Amino acid sequence: MKITIQVFAFFLLLIMTSCDDSILTTNENLPPDTKIYVDTILNQQNSRVNVSWSGDDPDGLVIGYAISWNEKDWYFTRKNDSIFALQVESSDTNFIFSVASIDNSLKQYPNEGEKLDFTDKNGNNRLDNGEIFPLLDGAIDPIPSRLQFPIKNSPPIIAWGNDTSAKSAIAVALPDTTFSFATFKFFVSDQDGDATLETIEWSLNDSSKTAKWTSIPKNTRLFSLSAKDGLQLNAHNILYLRARDIGKLQSKILTYPAPGKTWFVQGSKGPILLIKDSGNRDADNFYLKALNAMNSGSFSGRFDVLDIHTTKTTDAPAKTIPSFISPMFIESLKLYSAVIWYTDKSPSMSLAQQSLVEYMRAGGKVLFVADLPAPLSEDMRTEIRDFSPIDSIGRQEVSSDPLAIRNGTEFLGIPHGSVTYPNLTKEKGSVLVYPLYPKANAKPVYRLPENPKWTGSPILGAMDDESDMVFLHLPLHLMNVNDQAIQLMETILRNEFFIQ
Repeated sequence: MKITIQVFAFFLLLIMTSCDDSILTTNENLPPDTKIYVDTILNQQNSRVNVSWSGDDPDGLVIGYAISWNEKDWYFTRKNDSIFALQVESSDTNFIFSVASIDNSLKQYPNEGEKLDFTDKNGNNRLDNGEIFPLLDGAIDPIPSRLQFPIKNSPPIIAWGNDTSAKSAIAVALPDTTFSFATFKFFVSDQDGDATLETIEWSLNDSSKTAKWTSIPKNTRLFSLSAKDGLQLNAHNILYLRARDIGKLQSKILTYPAPGKTWFVQGSKGPILLIKDSGNRDADNFYLKALNAMNSGSFSGRFDVLDIHTTKTTDAPAKTIPSFISPMFIESLKLYSAVIWYTDKSPSMSLAQQSLVEYMRAGGKVLFVADLPAPLSEDMRTEIRDFSPIDSIGRQEVSSDPLAIRNGTEFLGIPHGSVTYPNLTKEKGSVLVYPLYPKANAKPVYRLPENPKWTGSPILGAMDDESDMVFLHLPLHLMNVNDQAIQLMETILRNEFFIQ
């Protein structure tokens, strides 16, 4: 029995000492291997590419990957495919995609998208064979798989509006005739990435090789032109627009107006803009007559007319109104020292609300003569309050009887400061008006006389405390006995607005 134990111990020692190195190394981790599904790309690709890859680990599992597009910046991901948008930096560019598998031998893994540092032994700022990721050493494929993508640069795409559709271009089209301030909206993109856009440029009335092209900021999609930019006044104009990318490829040259259309730029004739917001021919004739006659005829030929009524529909504003109230419509008003705006019972109060406050803030003066519909909506009451010296408007008209304000009725001017407005005598037609309640800092300027047919002496006109606006709710074209209404307009323009 003693001999048997000794023999067993001998054989055990023999087995232990005879173990070779291959048995001792069976516990060492083997690195994974990496494959990219496409081995070779011969044809040029667009800048958006779909890449798939996989890994295989002989003694474990693949947990993630290190990926790079420049062999300098490496990032961790658990994904095995993705779509990449590559930024082309020349007319054509070759990109190299690199990926290395990472196995499950680590205790802790980077977060998705985390940047991975490597030891750059030769200082060439890229990962070479033999260089390692310290945090991934032993767990990562030491020789990443690589694939070259030849990428073709694509030219920018440019169009009027918010996209490339014809409907979008129509939505931002200017009126056929504009004043000397015009705003344009355009769409520009590059399928290689908008970051590749280098310049956006416009030229007026010349697209030849010697044309002067002016750059606008790359992030701009809305820009305006005026006479100082070279708009030709009282003439037809053409705008050219183009984009270039960093690979020096150019978009098509976009033109405005579209082929077969015209764009006429009207120069200002003088200091006054007459806004026709009415379909009443008698009213039209009255205001034209008044402007030509007042101030000894000095305004004759020195005013412009903007018709915002004739092409207006219940669903859309007049074709003479640009798509962009700010800045185009407002800046067009600013070309004039004073605006005379008269309406019928379908007034464009929303347009007035959006534009007149800023116009007056810039120094403009406004005579607003409003006819008002019945019933008067809450929206319109709010719009009037927002831009005028009127705080509120009566819930009911002064009288529901269209004959209550008879011919010969006087509308009484209310003295204010050193200025006296003439009394106005109703000459013809039917007048139905609401009582106005001016804001606390406004001055009432017209009222009805007391009469059993209405309550008190309703106010029908007011002026703000800065003398920037006179708001009248009385039809001047129906009360021009002895040219009283023309005298009133002359007094307002000369003595309140100081227009000469």
